[in-house]
Amino acid sequence: MSVIKERRKYFKKEAKFFLRYNYIKQVFMTGLVILLTFGLNAVKINIIKIIGLEYSLYAVPFGIFFDLTAFFITLPMYFGIIYVNVKLFEGENLPVSGVFYYFMSAGNLLDCYRFITAVFARLAVFALPFLITGAVLAQAEPVIEYMLGGYTQTVTLDIAVLCVSLAYILAFIICLVVFMRYFAAIFIFVKSPWLSARDIMAKSAKLMKKRKTEALRLMISFAFWIIISHFFAGFLYIFFTLPYMALCYASFMTYLLGEKGGDEFLSAAGEYIDKIAKKNKKKTIKEKEEIEIINEESENTPDINKILAEDTVQIDGIIDYYETDGENKSIFRFLNRFKKVIK
Repeated sequence: MSVIKERRKYFKKEAKFFLRYNYIKQVFMTGLVILLTFGLNAVKINIIKIIGLEYSLYAVPFGIFFDLTAFFITLPMYFGIIYVNVKLFEGENLPVSGVFYYFMSAGNLLDCYRFITAVFARLAVFALPFLITGAVLAQAEPVIEYMLGGYTQTVTLDIAVLCVSLAYILAFIICLVVFMRYFAAIFIFVKSPWLSARDIMAKSAKLMKKRKTEALRLMISFAFWIIISHFFAGFLYIFFTLPYMALCYASFMTYLLGEKGGDEFLSAAGEYIDKIAKKNKKKTIKEKEEIEIINEESENTPDINKILAEDTVQIDGIIDYYETDGENKSIFRFLNRFKKVIK
């Protein structure tokens, strides 16, 4: 049996142990968040029916607005569940109210929203070009039909569908790779909320280096429980599947962090700060070298004042000589003016 499989068994065994002794709390937190999510969705549908927007153009923007509102209400609660689980693995058993941890202060909530925005922005940067390409290709059937000329419309449609499918598959693969790169970002944010989004992303990428496949296999291993949960009208999600998955995630991340050095890894300066420090150090060394070169050149350069003083003494001797000779007054006046200019 491989080492990765052995570790995965250990993570699941540890998750089941904590679930056994915190079952009521885990089920209550998960059920609260899931029921609130579905409840808000039901409220949205009923409001649209009551107002009469079912067949109106305003139904779409209203639905998007309501979905975003529900998203920003429930997502900090999901983060609260992860916070409670992380503290559980640290030996601190928090009460059920820990699920509302990020609603307890405006600073915590703003940090949570800032982090969520940064993560989705990263995903969008990688996936958006492919999604736009797919949307454009979906409307490109007339162009493809014109390019194919005499071919049938069925062939045109098949090529358009194939291009759109490839674009969406590429977008999915890239999103999956980016997601696995930042798989530890939520855990790092919960552990060290004072870090900037840039630091969290960098540390997550470093923590997940050569661990992306293991994390993906851990997620895929829950496929059986996810499929079974659908046959129980979703109730198994609340009573076992999601609490079990959340505890496995906390166990896996705790193991990786301990392997990298624990809290010292989180408190270490980011790589970009190290690069700035090295750059400033190189700049300082270069400036010192330039100053030393200038000093050496100045030491080797003859003193101009000394040269001028010697020239002035020679001119004084010439002036004294011509001053005694009355026939050379014009030369004397010229040399005297030249002496004043030098001084």
